[in-house]
Amino acid sequence: MDMSGSFRGSVRSVLPHATIVADHFHVIQHVEKAFNKVLQRICATKEAKTLMKGKRPLFKQAKEDLTAEQEDERVKLAEVFPDIAQAWSLKEDLRSWYFTASASNAASGLDCWIAKVEKDGPPEMREALSAFRNWRDEILAFFSFLPKNRISNGFVEGKNNRTKALMRQAYGYRNRLNLRLRILCTEAAA
Repeated sequence: MDMSGSFRGSVRSVLPHATIVADHFHVIQHVEKAFNKVLQRICATKEAKTLMKGKRPLFKQAKEDLTAEQEDERVKLAEVFPDIAQAWSLKEDLRSWYFTASASNAASGLDCWIAKVEKDGPPEMREALSAFRNWRDEILAFFSFLPKNRISNGFVEGKNNRTKALMRQAYGYRNRLNLRLRILCTEAAA
């Protein structure tokens, strides 16, 4: 699930023995939001407005998606803007942790990452750590499943996104039953 306290409370009250897993997509998204705050703060400065114009995607993309030229350009900008560089590095470290950690070393890896953020991270990244303290068990629960069976709520998120798109298209429908039928028919066809 995403990191919503009301979701967690509801599941715990109805299914007290269920293992709750914080979806890795939402955990990474939480850190990316903090990273975007760092990017916005730095890019609002006079110096960054010129140098970073059109260059934000170099920091928003995953490291593996950058070409060699893009990576060189990102490194040069990182030297000029160390807060952006540090925040980007921390974001990429978390992504890497998700892909390389196992049930036996996930907790220590997460602790190391948190310590790194506390020590070197920009204020926006340190603020994001409260979710890691509040959701630690649920974040680590992701690694308790076999690598092939790591769970994600991506399927449900896709359904929700399609439903939201249909609802935006159906703005102004007078009959909610027609909207419901359209959503059900679209989901059945997908």
